[in-house]
Amino acid sequence: MTFIWIAVILLGALAVVDLVIGVSNDAVNFLNAAIGSRAARRKLVYWVAAIGLLIGSLLSANMMEVARKGVIYPSSFSFAEIMVVFVAVMLVDVILIDGFNTLGFPTSTTIAVVFELLGGAMALSIIKNREAKIDGIEIEQMINTDKAFIILAGILLSIFLAFIVGIVVQFITRVVFSFNYQRRFKYLFAVVGGVAITAIVFMIFKKGLGGGSIFDSYPGFEYVVRFQTEILFGVFAFSTFIFLFLGLSFNVDIPRVVVLFGTFALAMSFAANDLVNFIGIPLTAVESFKAFLASGSTTPDGFSMAFISDDVIKKDVFSDYEHTLIFALSALVMTITLFKSKKARSVTETEVYLGRQSSGYERFEPSYLSRVVVRNFLHIHSLAVGILPKKVMTFFNSRYQKAESVDGSTVDGVIYFDTVRASVNLVVASILISLGTYMQFPLSTTFVVFMVAMGTSLADQAWGRESAVYRVSGVLSILGGWFFTACMAFIGAFIFTYIIWYGSWIAAILLAAAVATTLMLTSKYHARKLEEKRMLKEEFQDEIDNNLDHLKESGSEQIRRHLQEASKVFYLSLQGFIDEDIRQLHEAHDKALLLDKYTRSSKSKFFYAYAKITEEGIDSGHYFVQAFDYLTELVGCLTNITQPLFEHLENQHKGMTASQRNDLHDLLEEMSGYFNHIIHVEKEQKFELINEMISKQNFLISFQDSIRRNQIKRIQKGEGRTRVSILFMDVLAETKNVLLYSINLLKAHRDFISSYNSNN
Repeated sequence: MTFIWIAVILLGALAVVDLVIGVSNDAVNFLNAAIGSRAARRKLVYWVAAIGLLIGSLLSANMMEVARKGVIYPSSFSFAEIMVVFVAVMLVDVILIDGFNTLGFPTSTTIAVVFELLGGAMALSIIKNREAKIDGIEIEQMINTDKAFIILAGILLSIFLAFIVGIVVQFITRVVFSFNYQRRFKYLFAVVGGVAITAIVFMIFKKGLGGGSIFDSYPGFEYVVRFQTEILFGVFAFSTFIFLFLGLSFNVDIPRVVVLFGTFALAMSFAANDLVNFIGIPLTAVESFKAFLASGSTTPDGFSMAFISDDVIKKDVFSDYEHTLIFALSALVMTITLFKSKKARSVTETEVYLGRQSSGYERFEPSYLSRVVVRNFLHIHSLAVGILPKKVMTFFNSRYQKAESVDGSTVDGVIYFDTVRASVNLVVASILISLGTYMQFPLSTTFVVFMVAMGTSLADQAWGRESAVYRVSGVLSILGGWFFTACMAFIGAFIFTYIIWYGSWIAAILLAAAVATTLMLTSKYHARKLEEKRMLKEEFQDEIDNNLDHLKESGSEQIRRHLQEASKVFYLSLQGFIDEDIRQLHEAHDKALLLDKYTRSSKSKFFYAYAKITEEGIDSGHYFVQAFDYLTELVGCLTNITQPLFEHLENQHKGMTASQRNDLHDLLEEMSGYFNHIIHVEKEQKFELINEMISKQNFLISFQDSIRRNQIKRIQKGEGRTRVSILFMDVLAETKNVLLYSINLLKAHRDFISSYNSNN
């Protein structure tokens, strides 16, 4: 009984943790369209979604049975056995989904839970066979293998179907409305908006209220079901009229309204159907525990779980206040998570960035497979262009022309794609989800929403030649992550079930402690990555201002900040090598690589801004480009210093001699003073002190030349070791380059400021 009590308490705590972690990942499904298109301020979008979550949570009671009898056969388990599986499943689910959240990868929580249950049940069937508790038990008696294969088929079908349908519908929509739809097509938008709202309401009927709803016992509900078609026609007529009135009278952006309504509907659908993934198993455990206590049995091993086949939780939540409170509190936890979870924002940003219309910083690196896919697609595209008549191609190209005056930002940030595409994302996803529910086919909401978004972005020419290979690599990475989810969920639950079965409550507590430690470590890692993103400014909101003022203010700040970081890296590198401190050198090496990434990202960003400045500012901008070129080279020199030094110590090679340490220490002191001086000049923009800095530079070059001569004398005398002597000389050479590039950077920035002031 000790294990049972501990298991119930653990599952209660894990339910809350899993709810927070799960919503952080699944929130992207209903936030992507509204956040990417900036249909409203972020907080308003969150509140709209929160209302949907609350209503959906109260409608989720009829889905809780999936956790009991959808994948496994409860009658084949005893109470003690199923509690072992449930604890293992929840522990693995928390680790797995949190890992994806930390990386910013959207995945399917449904697939995770299903395969965790499969893995746990598989482990238990093997254990029971070995211990001969049930003679010759077959795996098929415990696991619904047919259901597992249907789910896998649903994964593959939903991926390809959603992607293709998204491409086709978005292409047709863009050809009809083009990118220049503002204040146009009021009548057509009213009709299309009516269709969109009707499709979303249809999804609400099928996902939120269909399939044995908790409203079945209410007298009026049968009329809703019977006259569903008439109700949908009424919704279409009413919404079309409202949109036409708002469009003609107030110039309301109809797609924006559709996006907000679709966000509410998808949030409601998510809560109604996916809440089971987070609290379904703990609720099953609690109900089983209550049934066990009521039975008067004293041996959990002998208490059968056959009663789970009955609808235990499928109740009227409006009269069963205990479950009403549980579901309402779940909605509250999900709402708080929406507003507070930084990991939820990271997952949402990943999907938004993959579908954004503009080019810029790309998170994913190209892979061999992504290059092959893009190369073949371009070949097919060129063949299609050659076949189609020129008039047809001219027409299509004209529909994809964007007006230069279209504003690409709001007070809440950059618009990554317009509300037309966002509406298509929501409507197509809603229709596919509704059809899947209607045909009783297991389509994953995550897979459908993500692949529709990627299909529409491809059709919208968001994946241009400059970004396609990175975006395809990102999509393939996330696709691979989905199958990785299934594999790791199965394997993890299999292993954890074995451990808990033989380790009992002690193993359960130790595993829970390990999970808690993992969560703390991933939180620290994610916080560090967020800081990197802040410095990289992946949202590149500075790109809103494409003028010389932007280059002067933001660019000057970037140069000063990068020089400060360069000074830190140089100091940590040399001091770490002098002290033979591998940790300090490791830190310097990581900082150098990160600084190189920052610099290249900033350079790309400012080139983007430079490309859009007026012709009068080209001469001034030229000096700024030179300054960033020198900064990039300076940072490259630091990488050339830190990497070999770090590898030298990491390989456990011998350090420097005492005389080499003294020389390097003297050089470090002089260079630290030099960096402090140049940062001060740059910060205060006291460019009249450049001549003084040049004198300091000449002194340091002469100083390091004397150090080089001392080293050559030591080599001639046979002092020191060849490997470290070569490394010592390389450090001196790269330090000289740092001195040269830093002064050139200062001169170029001075010329830019001087040219800017003369033009203004």
